[in-house]
Amino acid sequence: MAGYTRQSSLNNGDTITAALFNNEYNQLLAAFNASSGHKHDGTAAEGPVIALIGDAGLTTPLNKIQIDTTNDEIGFHIDVSGTSTEQFKLLDGAIVPITTNDIDLGSSSLQFKDAFFDGTVTLDGLTIGSATNITDVDTDLTSVSASDDTLASAKSIKTYVDAQVATIPVGDITSVVAGTGMTGGGTSGDVTLNVIGGTGIDANANDIAIDSTVVTLTGSQVLTGKTIDVDNNTLSNVEVDNLKSGVLDTDLASVAAGDTTLASAKAIKSYVDTQVATIPVGDITEVIAGTGLSGGAASGAATLNIDTATTVDVSTAQTLTNKILTSPVLNTSISGTAFKDEDNMSSDSATSVASQQSIKAYVDAQVATVPTGDITEVVAGTGLSGGGTTGAVTLNADVTGSSTTTFTNKTIDADGTGNSITNIEDANIKAAAAIDATKIADGSVTSTEFQFINSLSSNAQTQIDAKQATIDSSNRLNANLIHDGSVDNTEFGFLDGVTSSIQTQINTANTNISNKASNGFAVAMAIAL
Repeated sequence: MAGYTRQSSLNNGDTITAALFNNEYNQLLAAFNASSGHKHDGTAAEGPVIALIGDAGLTTPLNKIQIDTTNDEIGFHIDVSGTSTEQFKLLDGAIVPITTNDIDLGSSSLQFKDAFFDGTVTLDGLTIGSATNITDVDTDLTSVSASDDTLASAKSIKTYVDAQVATIPVGDITSVVAGTGMTGGGTSGDVTLNVIGGTGIDANANDIAIDSTVVTLTGSQVLTGKTIDVDNNTLSNVEVDNLKSGVLDTDLASVAAGDTTLASAKAIKSYVDTQVATIPVGDITEVIAGTGLSGGAASGAATLNIDTATTVDVSTAQTLTNKILTSPVLNTSISGTAFKDEDNMSSDSATSVASQQSIKAYVDAQVATVPTGDITEVVAGTGLSGGGTTGAVTLNADVTGSSTTTFTNKTIDADGTGNSITNIEDANIKAAAAIDATKIADGSVTSTEFQFINSLSSNAQTQIDAKQATIDSSNRLNANLIHDGSVDNTEFGFLDGVTSSIQTQINTANTNISNKASNGFAVAMAIAL
């Protein structure tokens, strides 16, 4: 194996040291270095080429790439419901799926970019953009019906067009024969056809004329026994005297309404006037929006709206400017810059209204400063001095120590200027005060160290001196005087350099030896394989 040199050989009974395994393990690490280690490229000392790449850590991978040297193939396998299933394989010049119509190339959301083919592409269907899926190519348009899922070949298009063009007549007239109502004709040269005249029609050499028996668009003629379809023709200039007797109703009030007669204008007016006369009328001709209103109309339904820009609307919030309210009633709160809610009346405004609460708060504050009561004399009591019967009376506390006073909930700053606390006795110190040991002497003894004194039964130094003679660099303690004396000075010296628990280091070393032995065995097995 490249980069690996065996470090030692072990025999039964040999002493195994950590260095043996460390050196061997380091050589194995070097052998598996990514750039300079073992390559598995099939050359001497490098091992065979790896023929299987699969799931890491599995002896029987489900997802794998397997080299088939016998058939010159590379197979790609995927885990399908717990079974390693070959999906496709690489052959000489081909990528072949194992099962037909099973493998997709890309997806609707993850697509390949460009495709390049030099050869024949065989498809069962082709969809371009959002067009209909194309499933076939028509090679004979004359034998199949038109379909959106097929394409026509160039040959079939040409065949179909040629067949259609063949049905178009071409110029090979050999004779012109006069038909019904015509005379003349011929088989060669300039051929002439003539129209034959009939009832009411005269056929001349240059024109066709009608006689007086034919109705014309101009001139006056009387039609007798003729029927005119009014639905498909237009009658104009019809006058009242042209109507048949009984067709025109001249008094709608005297005849029953019917679909067989027409009402004259006079009859319609008389009837309408009679009906309208029963409708209540007035003389309003237009509704005009006045001050504070908008809208109005001269006909139809007229609507007036309140102009909220100039008129007060009780249903909406509006700002009134330069308005005078006579005897207003305010049933709820007051707001605005003219309303003040200041307990100290700091604005001192002559144009603002104060709230009831602020008035009461201000009055209460002022009243509180007014001296009240009927005290005629202030007498200094116990612990006090001073007093008087008139003017400003002063009382002084007796803090000179001439009297006994009990202070409750008072704080005395012992560091304060002129303050001092003296004559403190043991009984004055509360049990829960628990003075910290660092407040005693120079403060170098902690509370935990101070507590060690708790179990002393006599002078500490006397007890220490009675336990052991002075121990120093000249009078060292012999190792056999420790514990049961089984450890001598030489053995005790082995502790020099120990940085942590000896047992923990031994356990760690045993574990490392075990792991390295196991790893070395695994690596050796891997090398052997």
